[in-house]
Amino acid sequence: MKIAVSKFLIFFIPFLLVSAEDSKPNIVLILTDDMGYADLAEFGDSEIATPNIDQLCADGVKLTNAYVSAPICVPSRMGLLSGKYQQRFGVYNNVYSLEENKIWFQQITIADVLKRAGYHTGLVGKWHLSGNSLDEFTNEHEPHTRGFDEFVGITGGMADFWPGTNLVRYQDEQYKPFPAPEYLTEFFGKEAVAFIERNKDHPFFLYLAFNAPHAPLHALDKDQAPIDVDWISPDRRIYNAMVRAVDRNVGRVLKALKQSNLNQNTLIIFLNDNGGGGNNAAPHTRNTARNVPFRGHKFDVLEGGIHVPMIVSWPGQLPRGNVFSGLSSSMDIFPTAVAAAGIHIPPNLQLDGLNLLPYLKGQRSGDPHDFLCWQQLHWSRPNERAAPAPDLHQFALRSGSWKALKLDQMPEGSKNRSWELYDLSRDPGELQDVSTEYPLIIEKLASHFIQWQAEMHPLIPKS
Repeated sequence: MKIAVSKFLIFFIPFLLVSAEDSKPNIVLILTDDMGYADLAEFGDSEIATPNIDQLCADGVKLTNAYVSAPICVPSRMGLLSGKYQQRFGVYNNVYSLEENKIWFQQITIADVLKRAGYHTGLVGKWHLSGNSLDEFTNEHEPHTRGFDEFVGITGGMADFWPGTNLVRYQDEQYKPFPAPEYLTEFFGKEAVAFIERNKDHPFFLYLAFNAPHAPLHALDKDQAPIDVDWISPDRRIYNAMVRAVDRNVGRVLKALKQSNLNQNTLIIFLNDNGGGGNNAAPHTRNTARNVPFRGHKFDVLEGGIHVPMIVSWPGQLPRGNVFSGLSSSMDIFPTAVAAAGIHIPPNLQLDGLNLLPYLKGQRSGDPHDFLCWQQLHWSRPNERAAPAPDLHQFALRSGSWKALKLDQMPEGSKNRSWELYDLSRDPGELQDVSTEYPLIIEKLASHFIQWQAEMHPLIPKS
């Protein structure tokens, strides 16, 4: 399927200033899919062995108050790649049609900026930002038009992990479908290594977007065999093995960087796209992930849906083994990465993310963000419920240790529902609503949320 390459957004080029440094760091962004916050031993009490991710944490900075901009795949990835609240494009849930995505397709991505600055850019793994199947992958808004020189992976949100699964590769200015030759996580790890080896002589940006451990629960026997835990369920054992496979392939990437003498000049960022699916999310996405001590899961603006593990490693530039507890976001990855590359972006780009490097280096203290906001609409789908249910509209704001939360069923009652308030420093599970004890704090947070909401694009009705 031949696709015409759209022009780079010319209006942006004159404003992009690149430093004259000879040696720019390579940038590797690793994203997992629906993994639980507590499923890494560095972040929770996990039985899953992840020695390579543990090592990445030991070599870098662990961010314990990191969030994504949405509790579900598509809007979260939009916020990550654009450095902006996806609500600025009118996106409040998973969307697929061009009509719903038309403002998103006008946005500058991190790959656009790095490519313009001389980086070779590649995406390995899950795209999910222009349709949910290979049949829909035919418009002019695919990865190569969003700044990626190379792409290989799945186009939509879910895929079997077994050989034969439909994949696509961008090659010779065409998208060429082909069957997966092996277990997907293994294949994506090997493709990431091949990308590194092909591009080791010049700066590169690699976005490695694993689709594991998203459902369906599929794991290799070799990853299940060493699990010496008899108290976990059969499904949890498979999930455990899926995370082990991710870790092994993270290790492949780290080894490839070291063998190419690139490890000392590579910024690596690791995080998850949203909270784990757990056992209570929609049936198609349950995966036994554990989000403790947080309440909720994927789809929720409760902590279990938006609070994610995040690691940033840059040898020689960032301290080893540090913990950063400041309020941070996946939207910060864009400005942080381009700052590391010596690229200066003007304020009129209106990024909502902030450069975290001064905080991670210890040059600045406190929270990078005074506030972070969320607004998420979950549309009921007949195949998820036995009976029709009202749509659920969710609102949340975090400032310091305070979290304001409002969950509304639409359209009834959506105007009058009261805000809940939680002190996350004492109550990370959001179990004790203290709104009646702190009316002035609720008033302040609600006022800020209304101001934030007024800056966003209106919700685009579902088609």
